[in-house]
Order: sequence, then structure tokens, then C-alpha cells
Amino acid sequence: MHNNKSGQENVPRARQSFAFKRLMGYTRPHKLRFAVAFGFLFVAVVAEMAIPWLAKIIIDDVIVPTQFNWQHLLLLSGAVLGLYVVQCGFQYLQAVSFRHGALLVVNDVRKQLFDHVLKLPIAAFDRSSTGRMVSYVTNDTESLRDLFVSTLPTIIQGSLRITGIFIAISLLDWRLMMLSLVLIPVLLLTMNAYRKLSTPVLDGIRVQISHINNRISESLQGMSLVQAFGQEKAFRAKFKQDNDAWFAFRARSIAIDSLMLLPFTRLIGAFAALAIVAWFGMASLQTVVEIGTLYAFLNYIERFFEPFRQLSMELRKMQVALVSSARVFELLDEPTDETHNTHLAPVTLPAHKDIEFRHVKMAYEEGINALDDVSFVAKSGEFTAIVGHSGSGKSSVANLLMRFYQHHQGEVLIGGMPIQSLPDAQVRQLIGLVSQDPYMFSGSLRDNIDLSASRGTDSDVAETAAEAVNASSFITRLPDGYDHQPGHGGASLSVGEKQLVALARVLAHGPEIYLLDEATANIDSETEEAVKKALSAIQYGRTVIAVAHRLSTIRNADQILVMSKGKIVQRGTHDSLVSQPGEYRELDLAQKEKEEHDSENAHLGLVIA
Repeated sequence: MHNNKSGQENVPRARQSFAFKRLMGYTRPHKLRFAVAFGFLFVAVVAEMAIPWLAKIIIDDVIVPTQFNWQHLLLLSGAVLGLYVVQCGFQYLQAVSFRHGALLVVNDVRKQLFDHVLKLPIAAFDRSSTGRMVSYVTNDTESLRDLFVSTLPTIIQGSLRITGIFIAISLLDWRLMMLSLVLIPVLLLTMNAYRKLSTPVLDGIRVQISHINNRISESLQGMSLVQAFGQEKAFRAKFKQDNDAWFAFRARSIAIDSLMLLPFTRLIGAFAALAIVAWFGMASLQTVVEIGTLYAFLNYIERFFEPFRQLSMELRKMQVALVSSARVFELLDEPTDETHNTHLAPVTLPAHKDIEFRHVKMAYEEGINALDDVSFVAKSGEFTAIVGHSGSGKSSVANLLMRFYQHHQGEVLIGGMPIQSLPDAQVRQLIGLVSQDPYMFSGSLRDNIDLSASRGTDSDVAETAAEAVNASSFITRLPDGYDHQPGHGGASLSVGEKQLVALARVLAHGPEIYLLDEATANIDSETEEAVKKALSAIQYGRTVIAVAHRLSTIRNADQILVMSKGKIVQRGTHDSLVSQPGEYRELDLAQKEKEEHDSENAHLGLVIA
């Protein structure tokens, strides 16, 4: 996915046009609703165009003659009033119909978009920020709503009104209709000038709003550093610069709108009205001029300019909507993960599901192998640990097992079956993941432990899992217990408490294979003991693969794989590996030295980072 900045200039016009045609395809399931809305709009415009014509008849046939026909006057006046009622009523109906249809279209797009995002490979999220993804699903789809609610109805209504006005004028006097055609290129040139002047200004406004949002987000997230280093003045100056630039663009937009949308078109309208009056003045020298006809002409000419003013404003909205739709379809066209092969039927696997890597190679970037000819077997029911320095490739093993990324060479087998032959849901049910940074979702602790919707009402699942890993010891001390709301990202919980919740979560998930990815990397020694006890509780009789940074948590592993630069350089038990020279013994000695150093600092009362 391209990581473009916001801006219309980044989306070619050809792609915008294609996106518009593709977007119209989403109206097909709701074509009847939109057809009814168009019908309501057509009736409203016809009623509006008929009003000046009836007014002309009232003036010329009823008011101007010396003998009033009161019955005729009342009848025609009632007809005018009725047309106003019809116009208002059908205008309301078309607005409601278009808005409801727009909501249905946006609802369909947004659901498809979110469903597609759920199927994207993890690599797609590495290339694009979370904020940009959120903007695609929310802001850009909201721009599509504006397209269907406001822009398209306005364009259609304006086109119908202009057509109706020309038909009415031609019926009154075809010569004046030909004269009125001169106004169209003038108004089109005005619209084009407005678009050229306003587009860069509107782009500037959007860019500055983006800068302001980023500045606010950056300041709030790093507020402790801003205050600690006394940078309030510097950040205030940066924000003022962005805000002043937004103000300047917005002021230019107001100036352009104030000139082009109303005064300029009114000036053209005034010249047009003068030309019509002059025409009728010259005609009155040769024949009788009907006042009602003059009134109708002036009324139609006045109505003639309103659609152009509206179209000028809506066309810029349409540009924004087309850019948004192009971005939405860019995300929808992003290839989904091949592992989301929901069409595959579950595969029957043996009771003992050994995990085997055979000469596996895998790279995040072309030419740089994260795993290079990795082969091992993790026996069913045994504890296999993977250790190594940062960047050695140990987390890449976890990524392949969870199918977050794909291997490029070799085979990954579960129970003797290639992992790619298993449906995604089966793999995710077999393997439960506990990551280094456990994420807390919105909701209660009970909701965070038991994520299964089908078991969401079974409170025993969450409590039983929490008790098994000793997470219940801190949960029951909370005021609301299992109904406690941990806040955004688990703000009210310590790192160790979040890790215990994550262990309870994976236990509630009920997998046959437990995958622990640096589960104790970011916790203190006291919390580590609690997590180690929890790990011991879930390891008994289960298949466990632990990617570990702290060797103290994996000393009882049945098999330890030592990785370096994407290769397995040692394998064995803890006792066998510390008895021989190599990377494992170096890691063990380095960690023991650090533990002794930390212990001395603690004894002296120093703070340990």
C-alpha cells in the first residue's frame, strides 16, 4: 500500500474517474431506493419550474385585465400554493431517500473495508500507520456519504433545473432562449476559475489540519518529555505556526467564496436582467409587451444562476470524495493474506501434533534472510524454547507459526501436514499466542480474558482461566473484580498484571499448542516469579514453544534452540548447553552477571532501571 500524504494531487484523475465508476457499483443493491429518490427530485423540480409560469398567467390573464375573474384568480393562486407544497414535500422526500440510500452505501463500503482489513497480512500494517488505516475506514468513507447525500443530488437537481428553465424560456420566446445560451460559457468559465482558485487553498486547509492533528497527538503522547525538558514554549511556537497557516488558508477560502459564489454571479445576473429589460423595452416599441412574461423571464433568469453557485461548491466536495474513494479502493485492492483460505475444510490431524521446520527460509526484505535453513522438531506435549540475541530470528519462528508472515522456502508442518494446507481458523484454534506486549481491549477484564463471543456469557471460563495462572489474586483485589475496566491499552494495570491476563486469555482460548513470544521480557523479577508459576501451570502435559529473552524461565525446557543470524547454532537442554562453549553459555553468564549487579544495586538502595 502506498504511504501517500493526504492530497488530491497524489491521486491521478484517471484513477479518480475509475474509482467513481466503481463506487457507483455499490448503488446497485439499492437502485430502487435511488430511483425513487430521483423520481421525487424530478417532481420537485417540475413543480418549482411551473410556479413562475403560473405567476405569468395570473399577471397577464387575471391581474392586468380590467375585469377580474375572482374564481379564476383563486383557482390559479391555489394552484401556485399547491405547487409550493408539492415542491417542499417532494424536496423533503428526495432528501430523506438520498440520505438513507447514502447511509446504506457507506455502510456496505465500511463493512467490506473493515472485513478486508482483518484479512490483510501483518506486513501491510508495517507499511502503513494505524492512523492512516483508521482514516480510510472512517474519514474517507464519510466523504463518500457526502457525495451521495449532497453532491450527486445537487448536480442532478441543478442539471434538471437548468434544463427546465431553458424549456420554459424557449416556450416564452425562443429568441431570448438563444440569447440566454451566451450565459452558459460565462458561468462555466466562472466555475472553472473558482475551482482553480479554491482547489489549492482547500488542499492547504486539509494539509494544515493534518499537521495540527499530528502536532496535538505528538504533544499529548510525549507530554512528560515536553514538560521534563521545558519544551512548552517551543511546542507552543510550532503549534502557533501550523494554526496560523491554517488561518491564512481559511481566510483565503472565505475571500474566494465571498467573491465568486455570490457577488460575481449576482453581477452577471444583473447584466442579464438589464439585457432582458432592454430587449422587452425595444420590443414594446413595436408591439404590446406582457408584464407577466417579463416577470417570468426575470424570475427564470434569477433561478438560472442558483444551480451554478451550488454546482461550484459541490464540485470541490466531489473532488474530495473522488480522492477518498480512490484511497478506499487502493486499500480494498491490497492483496489479502493467502492464509485466510476460509474455503478450505478443517484437516483431521493426529492426536500428537509435532511441529516441524524443514530447511525453512524466510525474509521480511528481499535478499535479507530472517531465517536461513532452519530445521527442528518440537515434540507434542514437550516444552521447546528458542533463545538468542535480538535480531537472531527467534520471533520470526513465532510469526511463521501464527501465519503472520509466509516462509519462502522449506516446509512448516503441524502433525505432519503443511501449515498452508490448514484453514486459517484451524491454525489459530490450535495455537494460542502470548506476546511480549499484551494488548488490552476495551471492556472488562472478564471480556479481555474470554474473547470468544460464543462463550461470552459464561463467566466461569474467564474465572477458571484466571485462577489457573494466579491472575485471580490481583483481580479479586480490584473494586469491581472481573468487571474492572482496565482502560485504554490496560492503563490501570502493571506490565506483569497485563501479562497474567494474557496468559489467562490464551488458557481460556483452549489451544493445544502454546506459543509464548518474549512473554517475560518487560517485567520485573518479582512479577517474573508470578509469571513463571503461571507458565508452569499451563505447561504440564501441553505443547509449549517459548521464545525467551530471560533464560531463567526456560531452564526446565525439554529442548532449547539457540539462534544466531537466522540459523540454529546450538540445541539441547539447559544443563548440556551450559556445559559446552557457545552462545548459550555466553548468554547465561551475561544474565547471571546482570542479576548479580542488579542485586548489589538493590542492596545499596539504588534504583534499577
